[in-house]
Amino acid sequence: MTEDDKRRVAAAYRAATRAGDAEAMAALCEPDAVTWHNHDDTEVDVERSARTLRWLHRTAPDVAWDDVAVTTTASGFVWQAVLTGTAPGGPLRAHTCTVVTLSASGRVVRTEEYLDSAALAPLTG
Repeated sequence: MTEDDKRRVAAAYRAATRAGDAEAMAALCEPDAVTWHNHDDTEVDVERSARTLRWLHRTAPDVAWDDVAVTTTASGFVWQAVLTGTAPGGPLRAHTCTVVTLSASGRVVRTEEYLDSAALAPLTG
């Protein structure tokens, strides 16, 4: 994949995330793609990730990701952002780092999400 290819996938990934478009997100992924979370050390499949994305947008309807940096890597890209919004328990603000590995065909095969779970406390009310 070229650097431009990786940047195009990164832009589509960020747009789908921001829009809460779980179907668009899933379309960017290989069927067996996984997402790993640092806060609970678990891997989930694409469908579970899609459910979580939809839940987040329902729970904090004004949720937004403000880019800090988007960098291509040898195997994909890294997206650093600040997640903000209004959650049931008050204002939400969490620094995030998402490391995405792409397959040879340019689809997401692995996502690693790094964030401080304590910053997500407002989501649970």
